[in-house]
Amino acid sequence: MKGFAGRLIIVTLALLFCFYLPATGAPAAAAADAPPATPLRGALYKVSDGRHTLHLFGTIHVGAPDFYPLENRIAQAIAQAPTLALELDPQNAGALQAAVQRHGIYPDGRRFEQALDPVLTRRTLAALKRYQLPAERLQNFRPWMLATALTVQEYARSGYQPELAVDSYLATAVRAQGGKVIELESAERQMGIFSRLDPAQQARFLGDTLDELEDADLTQKLNDLVNAWRRADSAGFAQALKEMDDDKSFASTFTRHALLDERNPGLADGIAALLHRQDKAVAAIGILHLVGPGNVPALLKKKGLRVEQLY
Repeated sequence: MKGFAGRLIIVTLALLFCFYLPATGAPAAAAADAPPATPLRGALYKVSDGRHTLHLFGTIHVGAPDFYPLENRIAQAIAQAPTLALELDPQNAGALQAAVQRHGIYPDGRRFEQALDPVLTRRTLAALKRYQLPAERLQNFRPWMLATALTVQEYARSGYQPELAVDSYLATAVRAQGGKVIELESAERQMGIFSRLDPAQQARFLGDTLDELEDADLTQKLNDLVNAWRRADSAGFAQALKEMDDDKSFASTFTRHALLDERNPGLADGIAALLHRQDKAVAAIGILHLVGPGNVPALLKKKGLRVEQLY
Protein backbone atom coordinates (compact mmCIF):
# COMPACT_ATOMS: atom_id res chain seq x y z
CA MET A 1 0.00 0.00 0.00
CA LYS A 2 2.05 2.91 -1.32
CA GLY A 3 2.44 5.84 1.07
CA PHE A 4 1.06 4.08 4.15
CA ALA A 5 3.94 5.39 6.25
CA GLY A 6 2.77 8.97 6.22
CA ARG A 7 -0.42 8.03 8.02
CA LEU A 8 1.42 5.96 10.57
CA ILE A 9 3.53 8.90 11.71
CA ILE A 10 0.43 10.23 13.42
CA VAL A 11 0.27 7.20 15.72
CA THR A 12 3.99 6.67 16.28
CA LEU A 13 5.44 10.15 16.80
CA ALA A 14 3.89 12.49 19.34
CA LEU A 15 3.30 16.20 19.05
CA LEU A 16 5.19 17.11 15.90
CA PHE A 17 1.82 18.40 14.79
CA CYS A 18 1.20 20.83 17.62
CA PHE A 19 3.55 23.27 15.91
CA TYR A 20 0.73 23.84 13.42
CA LEU A 21 -2.40 23.06 15.42
CA PRO A 22 -1.46 23.82 19.05
CA ALA A 23 -3.16 22.16 22.00
CA THR A 24 -5.83 24.40 23.49
CA GLY A 25 -7.19 22.46 26.44
CA ALA A 26 -10.09 21.25 24.29
CA PRO A 27 -9.77 17.59 25.32
CA ALA A 28 -11.18 18.33 28.77
CA ALA A 29 -14.20 20.05 27.25
CA ALA A 30 -14.67 17.17 24.84
CA ALA A 31 -14.80 14.76 27.74
CA ALA A 32 -17.48 16.80 29.48
CA ASP A 33 -19.65 16.86 26.37
CA ALA A 34 -19.11 13.22 25.37
CA PRO A 35 -21.81 10.56 25.63
CA PRO A 36 -21.73 8.23 28.66
CA ALA A 37 -20.86 5.04 26.73
CA THR A 38 -17.35 3.74 27.40
CA PRO A 39 -16.27 1.37 24.62
CA LEU A 40 -12.81 -0.17 24.51
CA ARG A 41 -10.21 2.07 22.90
CA GLY A 42 -6.64 1.38 21.82
CA ALA A 43 -5.03 -1.28 24.01
CA LEU A 44 -4.48 -1.56 27.75
CA TYR A 45 -1.88 -3.59 29.68
CA LYS A 46 -1.14 -4.09 33.36
CA VAL A 47 2.57 -4.38 34.19
CA SER A 48 3.95 -5.50 37.57
CA ASP A 49 7.37 -6.06 39.13
CA GLY A 50 5.98 -7.82 42.21
CA ARG A 51 5.85 -4.63 44.29
CA HIS A 52 4.38 -2.01 42.00
CA THR A 53 1.79 -2.02 39.25
CA LEU A 54 1.61 0.23 36.18
CA HIS A 55 -0.98 0.55 33.42
CA LEU A 56 0.29 0.87 29.86
CA PHE A 57 -2.15 2.42 27.37
CA GLY A 58 -1.90 2.64 23.58
CA THR A 59 -2.76 6.10 22.26
CA ILE A 60 -3.25 7.89 18.98
CA HIS A 61 -1.86 11.40 18.53
CA VAL A 62 -4.97 12.92 17.02
CA GLY A 63 -8.51 12.89 18.34
CA ALA A 64 -12.21 13.49 17.90
CA PRO A 65 -14.94 14.36 20.42
CA ASP A 66 -16.38 10.85 20.30
CA PHE A 67 -13.12 9.37 21.64
CA TYR A 68 -14.22 10.37 25.14
CA PRO A 69 -14.89 9.37 27.84
CA LEU A 70 -12.40 6.52 27.85
CA GLU A 71 -13.16 2.99 29.02
CA ASN A 72 -13.61 2.59 32.78
CA ARG A 73 -10.38 0.71 33.56
CA ILE A 74 -8.08 3.27 31.99
CA ALA A 75 -10.24 6.08 33.40
CA GLN A 76 -9.89 4.64 36.92
CA ALA A 77 -6.15 4.11 36.47
CA ILE A 78 -5.75 7.74 35.44
CA ALA A 79 -7.86 8.89 38.41
CA GLN A 80 -5.45 7.08 40.78
CA ALA A 81 -2.19 7.84 38.97
CA PRO A 82 0.42 9.95 40.78
CA THR A 83 2.43 10.11 37.54
CA LEU A 84 1.63 9.88 33.83
CA ALA A 85 4.48 9.05 31.46
CA LEU A 86 4.07 10.17 27.85
CA GLU A 87 6.42 10.18 24.90
CA LEU A 88 6.34 13.99 25.16
CA ASP A 89 4.59 16.39 27.52
CA PRO A 90 1.97 18.38 25.56
CA GLN A 91 2.64 21.42 27.74
CA ASN A 92 6.39 21.47 27.06
CA ALA A 93 5.88 23.79 24.13
CA GLY A 94 9.21 25.57 24.52
CA ALA A 95 11.21 22.39 24.02
CA LEU A 96 9.03 21.42 21.06
CA GLN A 97 9.48 24.74 19.31
CA ALA A 98 13.23 24.72 19.96
CA ALA A 99 13.51 21.26 18.40
CA VAL A 100 11.40 22.34 15.42
CA GLN A 101 13.69 25.30 14.88
CA ARG A 102 16.83 23.18 15.15
CA HIS A 103 15.76 20.18 13.07
CA GLY A 104 12.81 21.23 10.92
CA ILE A 105 13.79 24.70 9.71
CA TYR A 106 16.70 25.66 7.45
CA PRO A 107 19.03 27.80 9.63
CA ASP A 108 20.35 30.06 6.86
CA GLY A 109 17.20 31.32 5.18
CA ARG A 110 17.32 28.61 2.56
CA ARG A 111 14.01 27.86 0.82
CA PHE A 112 12.65 24.38 0.24
CA GLU A 113 12.50 24.99 -3.54
CA GLN A 114 16.30 25.03 -3.49
CA ALA A 115 16.36 21.48 -2.09
CA LEU A 116 13.77 19.95 -4.42
CA ASP A 117 13.71 19.26 -8.13
CA PRO A 118 11.22 21.28 -10.21
CA VAL A 119 8.64 18.50 -10.43
CA LEU A 120 8.61 17.86 -6.68
CA THR A 121 8.54 21.60 -6.04
CA ARG A 122 5.42 22.00 -8.20
CA ARG A 123 3.72 19.06 -6.50
CA THR A 124 4.55 20.47 -3.07
CA LEU A 125 3.26 23.94 -3.88
CA ALA A 126 0.06 22.45 -5.28
CA ALA A 127 -0.46 20.40 -2.11
CA LEU A 128 0.15 23.40 0.14
CA LYS A 129 -2.45 25.34 -1.83
CA ARG A 130 -4.92 22.45 -1.68
CA TYR A 131 -4.61 22.27 2.11
CA GLN A 132 -4.69 26.07 2.45
CA LEU A 133 -1.23 26.19 4.02
CA PRO A 134 0.57 29.48 3.24
CA ALA A 135 3.58 28.54 1.11
CA GLU A 136 5.42 31.75 1.93
CA ARG A 137 5.30 31.07 5.68
CA LEU A 138 6.62 27.54 5.14
CA GLN A 139 9.41 28.43 2.70
CA ASN A 140 12.15 27.60 5.21
CA PHE A 141 10.71 24.23 6.21
CA ARG A 142 12.80 21.18 5.47
CA PRO A 143 11.13 18.59 3.22
CA TRP A 144 10.37 16.14 6.04
CA MET A 145 8.70 18.96 7.98
CA LEU A 146 6.58 19.86 4.98
CA ALA A 147 5.50 16.22 4.75
CA THR A 148 4.49 16.35 8.42
CA ALA A 149 2.51 19.58 7.97
CA LEU A 150 0.62 18.13 5.02
CA THR A 151 -0.12 14.88 6.84
CA VAL A 152 -1.65 16.57 9.86
CA GLN A 153 -3.74 18.84 7.64
CA GLU A 154 -5.16 15.79 5.89
CA TYR A 155 -6.17 14.37 9.27
CA ALA A 156 -7.73 17.71 10.21
CA ARG A 157 -9.66 17.80 6.94
CA SER A 158 -10.97 14.32 7.76
CA GLY A 159 -12.20 15.55 11.15
CA TYR A 160 -9.32 14.42 13.39
CA GLN A 161 -7.68 17.02 15.57
CA PRO A 162 -4.30 17.07 17.37
CA GLU A 163 -5.81 19.28 20.07
CA LEU A 164 -8.13 16.37 20.97
CA ALA A 165 -5.27 13.86 21.06
CA VAL A 166 -5.40 11.22 23.76
CA ASP A 167 -2.01 12.35 25.14
CA SER A 168 -3.40 15.83 25.85
CA TYR A 169 -6.59 14.44 27.34
CA LEU A 170 -4.68 12.20 29.76
CA ALA A 171 -2.21 14.92 30.72
CA THR A 172 -5.04 17.35 31.47
CA ALA A 173 -6.80 14.77 33.64
CA VAL A 174 -3.72 13.84 35.66
CA ARG A 175 -2.69 17.44 36.26
CA ALA A 176 -6.24 18.33 37.32
CA GLN A 177 -5.99 15.88 40.22
CA GLY A 178 -2.52 17.00 41.30
CA GLY A 179 -0.47 14.36 39.51
CA LYS A 180 2.61 15.02 37.39
CA VAL A 181 3.48 14.33 33.77
CA ILE A 182 6.92 13.07 32.75
CA GLU A 183 8.47 12.47 29.33
CA LEU A 184 9.80 9.12 28.15
CA GLU A 185 11.54 10.84 25.25
CA SER A 186 12.14 14.43 24.19
CA ALA A 187 11.25 16.60 21.24
CA GLU A 188 14.98 16.80 20.51
CA ARG A 189 15.18 13.00 20.38
CA GLN A 190 12.10 12.60 18.18
CA MET A 191 12.94 15.30 15.68
CA GLY A 192 16.62 14.39 15.68
CA ILE A 193 15.63 11.13 14.00
CA PHE A 194 14.67 13.11 10.90
CA SER A 195 17.94 15.04 10.95
CA ARG A 196 19.72 11.85 9.98
CA LEU A 197 18.04 11.98 6.58
CA ASP A 198 20.22 13.47 3.89
CA PRO A 199 18.66 15.91 1.38
CA ALA A 200 17.87 13.19 -1.15
CA GLN A 201 16.20 11.02 1.50
CA GLN A 202 14.14 13.95 2.77
CA ALA A 203 12.95 14.59 -0.78
CA ARG A 204 11.96 10.92 -1.13
CA PHE A 205 10.08 11.09 2.17
CA LEU A 206 8.17 14.14 0.95
CA GLY A 207 7.50 12.55 -2.42
CA ASP A 208 6.12 9.39 -0.81
CA THR A 209 3.87 11.53 1.38
CA LEU A 210 2.55 13.41 -1.66
CA ASP A 211 1.85 10.07 -3.37
CA GLU A 212 -0.24 9.12 -0.38
CA LEU A 213 -2.11 12.41 -0.24
CA GLU A 214 -3.05 12.01 -3.90
CA ASP A 215 -4.51 8.54 -3.28
CA ALA A 216 -8.24 8.54 -4.07
CA ASP A 217 -8.83 6.06 -1.22
CA LEU A 218 -6.93 8.08 1.38
CA THR A 219 -9.92 9.15 3.47
CA GLN A 220 -11.08 5.56 3.85
CA LYS A 221 -7.57 4.45 4.79
CA LEU A 222 -7.32 7.16 7.44
CA ASN A 223 -10.69 6.16 8.87
CA ASP A 224 -9.69 2.48 8.93
CA LEU A 225 -6.59 3.25 10.97
CA VAL A 226 -8.34 5.52 13.46
CA ASN A 227 -11.31 3.16 13.74
CA ALA A 228 -8.95 0.33 14.67
CA TRP A 229 -7.99 2.44 17.69
CA ARG A 230 -11.63 3.34 18.36
CA ARG A 231 -12.54 -0.37 18.56
CA ALA A 232 -9.40 -1.65 20.32
CA ASP A 233 -8.93 -3.77 17.21
CA SER A 234 -5.68 -5.69 17.67
CA ALA A 235 -6.10 -7.36 14.29
CA GLY A 236 -6.40 -3.92 12.69
CA PHE A 237 -3.12 -2.79 14.25
CA ALA A 238 -1.40 -5.97 13.08
CA GLN A 239 -2.75 -5.37 9.57
CA ALA A 240 -1.38 -1.84 9.64
CA LEU A 241 2.10 -3.16 10.37
CA LYS A 242 1.81 -5.86 7.72
CA GLU A 243 0.84 -3.30 5.11
CA MET A 244 3.76 -1.13 6.14
CA ASP A 245 6.14 -4.09 5.80
CA ASP A 246 4.69 -4.95 2.39
CA ASP A 247 5.14 -1.36 1.22
CA LYS A 248 8.76 -0.99 0.07
CA SER A 249 8.70 2.80 -0.27
CA PHE A 250 11.43 4.77 1.48
CA ALA A 251 8.97 6.51 3.81
CA SER A 252 7.40 3.24 4.94
CA THR A 253 10.75 1.57 5.61
CA PHE A 254 11.99 4.62 7.51
CA THR A 255 8.81 4.81 9.58
CA ARG A 256 8.94 1.16 10.56
CA HIS A 257 12.62 0.96 11.45
CA ALA A 258 13.45 4.46 12.72
CA LEU A 259 10.14 5.64 14.19
CA LEU A 260 8.98 2.30 15.62
CA ASP A 261 11.62 -0.41 16.06
CA GLU A 262 14.48 1.89 17.02
CA ARG A 263 12.50 3.76 19.66
CA ASN A 264 10.84 0.78 21.36
CA PRO A 265 13.80 -0.21 23.61
CA GLY A 266 14.14 3.29 25.04
CA LEU A 267 10.42 3.51 25.71
CA ALA A 268 10.50 0.14 27.47
CA ASP A 269 13.47 1.22 29.59
CA GLY A 270 11.69 4.38 30.71
CA ILE A 271 8.48 2.53 31.56
CA ALA A 272 10.35 -0.14 33.56
CA ALA A 273 12.26 2.53 35.50
CA LEU A 274 9.00 4.31 36.38
CA LEU A 275 7.42 1.04 37.52
CA HIS A 276 10.34 0.23 39.81
CA ARG A 277 10.19 3.58 41.61
CA GLN A 278 6.42 4.23 41.85
CA ASP A 279 3.14 2.36 42.23
CA LYS A 280 -0.03 3.02 40.20
CA ALA A 281 1.61 5.11 37.50
CA VAL A 282 0.28 5.15 33.94
CA ALA A 283 2.34 5.16 30.75
CA ALA A 284 0.68 6.07 27.45
CA ILE A 285 2.46 5.71 24.11
CA GLY A 286 1.50 5.43 20.44
CA ILE A 287 -0.53 2.28 19.82
CA LEU A 288 1.82 0.82 17.19
CA HIS A 289 4.59 0.61 19.80
CA LEU A 290 2.48 -2.10 21.45
CA VAL A 291 2.17 -4.49 18.51
CA GLY A 292 4.44 -6.39 16.15
CA PRO A 293 7.89 -7.93 16.66
CA GLY A 294 9.99 -6.14 19.27
CA ASN A 295 6.98 -4.31 20.73
CA VAL A 296 7.19 -2.58 24.11
CA PRO A 297 5.13 -5.16 26.08
CA ALA A 298 7.39 -7.94 24.76
CA LEU A 299 10.48 -5.96 25.77
CA LEU A 300 9.04 -5.45 29.26
CA LYS A 301 8.50 -9.21 29.58
CA LYS A 302 12.14 -9.77 28.66
CA LYS A 303 13.05 -7.61 31.65
CA GLY A 304 11.31 -10.15 33.90
CA LEU A 305 8.17 -8.09 34.42
CA ARG A 306 4.68 -9.55 34.48
CA VAL A 307 2.68 -8.13 31.57
CA GLU A 308 -1.07 -8.78 31.23
CA GLN A 309 -3.11 -7.49 28.30
CA LEU A 310 -6.50 -6.34 29.56
CA TYR A 311 -7.77 -5.56 26.03
